[in-house]
Amino acid sequence: MQLLFVHGLGSTRFDFLLNARRLRRHGHHCSAFAYWAAFESLASIRQRLIARLTAMAQQGDYAVIGHSLGGVLLRDALLQLPAGVRPPCHLFLLGSPMLATQANQFLNRSRIYRYLAGPCGQLVVSASAMAAIGLPALPTTCIAGTRGLTGRYSPFGTQANDSIVRTAELSLERFEDVVTLPLRHPMLPASAAVGAAIASRLRQ
Repeated sequence: MQLLFVHGLGSTRFDFLLNARRLRRHGHHCSAFAYWAAFESLASIRQRLIARLTAMAQQGDYAVIGHSLGGVLLRDALLQLPAGVRPPCHLFLLGSPMLATQANQFLNRSRIYRYLAGPCGQLVVSASAMAAIGLPALPTTCIAGTRGLTGRYSPFGTQANDSIVRTAELSLERFEDVVTLPLRHPMLPASAAVGAAIASRLRQ
């Protein structure tokens, strides 16, 4: 099976390297899609991602994996695939929000964040922009981390989170297949437990 990983905001394609090695042992061919948040427009990223997905579809069955913002970009591109292009057999969303994120809205107060995050950063702080990106009609697994700090000293208060994204922002109720793991947001792409969850669903 062809697998394509799309990284999150402020991270890189190499975040998935360990799981790519694990999944290759199961016979899967892993690749990654990279983008430059500070310098690329959302339209440019979407166009390149659609072209990549189209090329994969021409080569046979494939599945896609998006971490955080990467999952948002994948949902956006998948909903705009040209007619006749085969969709992936499975979409995996790792800590990928369906709603505008509180953490990014806070960071957006900083001029440095706005510069480094570029248009991608503005996407995840906009409630209307995030609401406009739907969920493709294909088998989807939402993997949520739950190891974020809660309580008196947490910026999230009593709300469950993975240290960056609140669980409520994942909209778990929209998914038939949800996996919760005691992991923090940055660790999701490299986690062996995440790799195992992906491999088990691809076997099905």
